[in-house]
Amino acid sequence: MLLNDSQSNQFVTDVPTNRQDTDRMESPTTSSNRTPIRKDANPGVTSVFWRCLPLILLLLAIAYAVLLIGLLPQVLQGQAFEANHELIHKAFIGGVLVFTLLLLAGGSYVLRSVRRRERRKRLSADRQVRHEQQVRSQIEQDYDRLLKSHRVTGKPNRAILEETLDIIDTGQTPYTLCMIRLSRFNEIEQALGYRAAEELLRSYLRQLNSYLKRRAGARLVMINGYGLATVDTINHAFALYREDHTDQIQDLLLEIRDWLADNFREGRFSFSWGPSLGIAHAPEHGADAAGILSSAGVASLSAGQLLTVYDPAIAEWQYRQQVLMLDVEDGLASNAMWLEYQPKVSIRDSKVCSVEALIRWRHPEFGIVAPDQWIPLAEQVGVIHPVTLWVIERACSEYRHLVSRYGTGLSVAVNISAVDLIHAGFEDEIADIIARHGMKTGDLILEITETAMMTDPEDSGKIIHALSRKGFRIAMDDFGTGHSSLGTLASFDLDELKIDRSFLKDILAHPTRQRIFRAALELGEALDLDVVVEGVEDEAVVCWLQQFPGLFGQGYFWGRPEPACP
Repeated sequence: MLLNDSQSNQFVTDVPTNRQDTDRMESPTTSSNRTPIRKDANPGVTSVFWRCLPLILLLLAIAYAVLLIGLLPQVLQGQAFEANHELIHKAFIGGVLVFTLLLLAGGSYVLRSVRRRERRKRLSADRQVRHEQQVRSQIEQDYDRLLKSHRVTGKPNRAILEETLDIIDTGQTPYTLCMIRLSRFNEIEQALGYRAAEELLRSYLRQLNSYLKRRAGARLVMINGYGLATVDTINHAFALYREDHTDQIQDLLLEIRDWLADNFREGRFSFSWGPSLGIAHAPEHGADAAGILSSAGVASLSAGQLLTVYDPAIAEWQYRQQVLMLDVEDGLASNAMWLEYQPKVSIRDSKVCSVEALIRWRHPEFGIVAPDQWIPLAEQVGVIHPVTLWVIERACSEYRHLVSRYGTGLSVAVNISAVDLIHAGFEDEIADIIARHGMKTGDLILEITETAMMTDPEDSGKIIHALSRKGFRIAMDDFGTGHSSLGTLASFDLDELKIDRSFLKDILAHPTRQRIFRAALELGEALDLDVVVEGVEDEAVVCWLQQFPGLFGQGYFWGRPEPACP
């Protein structure tokens, strides 16, 4: 497409010839101060001439050809040669001139085209360089943000937090580090999905960040421009300059605790993150930033406490718990864990009808560890399901030894947690184990605590129903501790009711306790359940219990837990 005269000249004269010219062209300030380039006095005439030159030369060539064609017959016949000699000579010279000009015009056109392409390539190269620099700059910014920010929350990560605290330590300025543990994050993530949970978490931290800046003011340690940092999705931390205002810091921490205790509200959601606040003071509770972080994290793990100051004695206990959880898998894989079985008997004739499998653990560092010292924590941290499957597998593998010891018709009871109930495919897993060992599903009793059942009665009822349909016997363990109602109990497909040992405390001396116990028995009879009394140890209590027909008992009076092959 042809440009007009002014456009053509403008394109030629304004093209930058190097990087500095390009930069000057992009800068409004530099461009306005640039000395204008002198142009032809009449650029339009020059442009038209160069554009029309090929046409002019073509017309001259045609005229020259016509002239030669007109003279050619005469020249061939030898006529009028002398008369037209001068004209022919001029025509020849004119032809040479036209041919020369045509070559010059063509060369000029080719040269201008080459220069135009070179300018375009140079402009394209400059644009490519600028684009690459922009991309490189963006990549560097993203990489820097990735190194300094947490992937989910966008807040400063642990590395930046430690770097900030190390700088404060260098100045020997005392400070208080606060670790906020959101214990229900995983639960909320499972309920709402990770995208929704992470978005709610970001919103919550934005509110918390604004609150800390507003309330703590100059006392708040700024971490890369933020008031708090993210250690992981569950743990988040902020720091306060302590100086000499210990009482003021304590009051401020109590206010922050109250803010954390309130339900989080976002749109249609209103819930608690289950926060706990762990406090560690520098330099008392750690030699460096990593040590202070560890101390605050340990303090935040205190169960049932919204605000806990680090205590070395508590730290030792929590260290023990952490080590135990890390060693559960190794304990299952080695001979450090084994099963012992305690008989359940008919109180009338002391005949053993079933046994309960109880797990034992000899830890290489802590020795024998009682189940109540690690199983509740295993349920909390999510490692209990492999333990349950291991217990079922081991109990089934030892079933033949138990039958040879206690007689045919024996059932084996194993404990099931609330985590197992919600584990996808749990009923199929245990059915496969039973089939692999050649047992019937009725040979296995699944003991589920009342508290576990009442955590989510509707879902628990569905899973228990599915297990019952496969033929497994279901027992409610520790009845009397979970506040279940008669209607709720009736909705479960139960086969057995185990009355908690607390019902037997001082029962012979208190008629009121005896009436409560009778009511529990009547409840079991009304639901057509086998009733088992736990924790029976005294002969006097056994004699009193024998008045109730069809009652079963379990306790040290009939036998302590023992291995299948003693």
